[in-house]
Amino acid sequence: MGTAASRHLSAQELIEIQVESGFSLPRIDYLYGLYQSLDRDSEDRVLRSELLRVPPVARHPLAERLVDALLHPSLGFRHFVRGLAHFRRSEPLERKLAAMLLLFDEDGDGLLSAEQCHALLVRLPATRRELRAMRWRLNQLLAEKSPEMSPDSCKLDTEDFAYITRGLDLEQSLSLRFH
Repeated sequence: MGTAASRHLSAQELIEIQVESGFSLPRIDYLYGLYQSLDRDSEDRVLRSELLRVPPVARHPLAERLVDALLHPSLGFRHFVRGLAHFRRSEPLERKLAAMLLLFDEDGDGLLSAEQCHALLVRLPATRRELRAMRWRLNQLLAEKSPEMSPDSCKLDTEDFAYITRGLDLEQSLSLRFH
C-alpha cells in the first residue's frame, strides 16, 4: 500500500479498523496521519486541545462534546476512529441522533432530561426560527409525557429527539467534513 497507516499498522489491523468504523482505507490513512501528528502529554496521551484542532472535529457543531464524550482521554488510534465513526457522512440519521444523545447523556441512562435536551438544542446548527420550533415541540412533548409530573423529571429518547429536530438537515450538518 505504501500509505502512512499501512507502514505502521498490519493489514489485519487496517481491515479490522475499516470493519469497525466503516471508513475507507484512504480515509483511515488520512485519519492516521492526523492522529500521529497530534501533540501528546508526558504519558503519550493526545491532548484534548489537539483533538479539538483536528479539522473534521473542529468543523463539527458539537466539537467540544464530541471530544469530551468520545475522544478524550485518547486510548489510541482505534479509539479515535471509533469515536469519529458515529458521525460519518454515510451513517444513518438514527445512529447520529443516538450518538448525539450519548454526547449529552451525563448519567449514562441513554435518555436526556429536559435540561440536557435544551443544552443540546442550543448547540445545533439552526436558525432562530428553527430553534423556536424545536423548543415548542420539546415543550409539547414534555407536557404530553408528564402531565401530572414536573417536566424536569421527564426523560427523552432518540425517537423523541427525532421528533423535536424534524425539519433540520441534521444528517448533513452532523456529518464530519474532511475538506
